[in-house]
Amino acid sequence: MWPLVRQARYLGRYREIAQVLVGHGFGYLVEQLGLLSLLSLPRRLVLRVPPAPPLSSAARLREALISLGPTFVKLGQMLSTRPDIVPAEFVHELGKLQDTVPSFPAHIAIATIEESLGRPISELFASFDQTPLAAASLGQVHAATLPSGELVVVKVQRPDIAGRINTDLAILADLAALAEERFTLGAQYHFTELAHEFAQTLRAELDYRREGRNADRFRQHFADMPEVKIPTIYWDYTEARVLTSERLFGVKINDMPALAAAGIDRVSLARGSMQVILKEIFTFGFFHSDPHPGNFFALEGNRLGVVDFGQVGSLDLPTTQGLLLLLAALVEHDTRAALRALEQLGVLSRRAITPGLRRDMEHFTDGFVDRPLRDLSARETISELLVLLHRHQITLPGPMVMLLKALVMMEGLGVQLDPSLDVFGIARPYVQRAMAAQFSPAALGNWATSQGRALGETSLELPHQVSDLLQRINDGELKVQTRELELRRLSSALIGAANRLAVGIVLAALLLGVGMVSIATGLGGWQGTAPTMLLIVGVVSAVLCALALGLALLRGRE
Repeated sequence: MWPLVRQARYLGRYREIAQVLVGHGFGYLVEQLGLLSLLSLPRRLVLRVPPAPPLSSAARLREALISLGPTFVKLGQMLSTRPDIVPAEFVHELGKLQDTVPSFPAHIAIATIEESLGRPISELFASFDQTPLAAASLGQVHAATLPSGELVVVKVQRPDIAGRINTDLAILADLAALAEERFTLGAQYHFTELAHEFAQTLRAELDYRREGRNADRFRQHFADMPEVKIPTIYWDYTEARVLTSERLFGVKINDMPALAAAGIDRVSLARGSMQVILKEIFTFGFFHSDPHPGNFFALEGNRLGVVDFGQVGSLDLPTTQGLLLLLAALVEHDTRAALRALEQLGVLSRRAITPGLRRDMEHFTDGFVDRPLRDLSARETISELLVLLHRHQITLPGPMVMLLKALVMMEGLGVQLDPSLDVFGIARPYVQRAMAAQFSPAALGNWATSQGRALGETSLELPHQVSDLLQRINDGELKVQTRELELRRLSSALIGAANRLAVGIVLAALLLGVGMVSIATGLGGWQGTAPTMLLIVGVVSAVLCALALGLALLRGRE
């Protein structure tokens, strides 16, 4: 069914979107998506070329997104971080989109605060500045003072913004589904999945309580680093549409004249800013995914202040391990290991590793040969990798995109402060500590235990699955057809395959047993109950597997 039937209540917004696209020269796109029926314009006008002087397609798209409002501006910003999907010209142009719009009247902001917090503004704050400090697409920020005297900033959401964004997200989901049906690129790059990820991210930003919880979590993480300041959240003055936090007074990290006037050590500040993002990624697996200059301040005493935690990313264990393995492979110039790491990261499937991709990856890793780490740029390295993936029509999973975006933005910020910044040199100890933690005997022991449990569960389920399969064949739900002349050959092949499968499972279990013995030794020799139990289980497993292997081989000769 055509998605527009499901979204009939959004017809006016559909028509507005179609008209904006036509007005900026994308009438052919409107036609191919099947949206012409929404317009009251003749087809010849829909498909006309924009009047001179014509802008580039990328520039016209940027202007169209601005005309369509906050949701589409956010969409453009997201696409500007996806060079694995979007051509370089569009990445550059969409990168110009700014998340700044005119402020809305103060009386509306006050009404939102009073409605959300349930008290008059005069009772909530000792003072409230009606002139906003800043305005963005989702809300604006006002300075205020609490009755207890603390200086704070109050972020207030724009009126009715949630409803408008939810409407636009529903429409984008429909357009993504249409694009997957009608365009090869739509299916290739999984537009519906991208639309879903974008919707999740944007909806999370609409709940300021989530941002407050993120800030609390970061403040706990950096409690042992006095050189980093995360503002306190005042929860008695915070709700879904209102966020009240400690006000930080400092200089924007990219304001070079102000930094010089304040006597800020730019080299120390650059190093500190890189250490923040590296610790977030490699120590906590929870990072600030929008580290642009407006969110970082140089505070008194050469401290770094960080604000705005609406956009964050998190890394699970397999992703962290894959990232570490990729870094190690690049340093060692090991193409095969780099491809395996990309496979673990979810970037590649084994079927996607073509000879052409392997050659390009070899060329990519060759770029690290005989080059000191201080001469490498994270931005250039990531850009080259993304160009390689784009050439082979490979897309990145969402968490990886957020991670690479954070690294690139933070390096750009650091290099502005200190052009000689050695990013990889600063990263080395963080990577080494993460490698030691991820591949320690204890971590490997936990992995071996989980793999053994999974193998045991599979072994227990296998007889039931075979019984169910045979029952379905007996009931006529499944039918096996073969020619009589091929029956003997098929029977022989099945027996051989079964024997090979048995040998494979036995060998895997044998290796697991040997691994348990090694891990037990690594965990402290024969001391303690856990290593001893692991050792006993490993030895018994190895002996039983050896006997089973012999029986399987003897049976295979019958």
